[in-house]
Amino acid sequence: SRSGSRLACDRGPRRRALERRGARGGAAARSKRRQMAKKKRTTRKENVINKLIEDEKQMEKKSEERIKQRKELREERREELVAKLKALAEQEEGGPPAASGAAKDSTGDVEMKPAGRPGKQGVIKKIGKNKSKVRANKALLRVAKERGVIHDVKLAKQLLEGRKAKRQVTPMGTERRRDQRLRKAREKRERKMSKTY
Repeated sequence: SRSGSRLACDRGPRRRALERRGARGGAAARSKRRQMAKKKRTTRKENVINKLIEDEKQMEKKSEERIKQRKELREERREELVAKLKALAEQEEGGPPAASGAAKDSTGDVEMKPAGRPGKQGVIKKIGKNKSKVRANKALLRVAKERGVIHDVKLAKQLLEGRKAKRQVTPMGTERRRDQRLRKAREKRERKMSKTY
């Protein structure tokens, strides 16, 4: 009986310890289940973020398509304008243009002109000039305007050269940095000239 009572006493604390461990395991499992279950506000927030991302992707796709369509339309207009100008040049000159700066005399020899430009030269502006770009023939564009082929020389030149019109001001409405530098240099020259005279 004593041995039985001892075993019963030994089993009591062990059983209680096992029960406590089981209770702890149950709490851990419940906490895992709580972590796995999402709140409605979290799901709603994720849905809103995903919707914004999808909208942004659609806007980018639409803008790319719009840019592509504008480029194709611009190329078509450019090709039409080039064809009209070529026809006009053939009508005006009746053949390919002669070399600039060369003229033939009665014997057929080419008379060479001096390389320098006559007259007084002003300030040569080379800021932001890229000479490798395509340049439109202004004289031909003026003739085309007189004949009614084009409406505006400036717009036709922009279309042929493929360049955008430069802004006169920044998006904030202030003066451009390049214009500011040029203006300050001009004012400095004017002040210097006024002091000397």
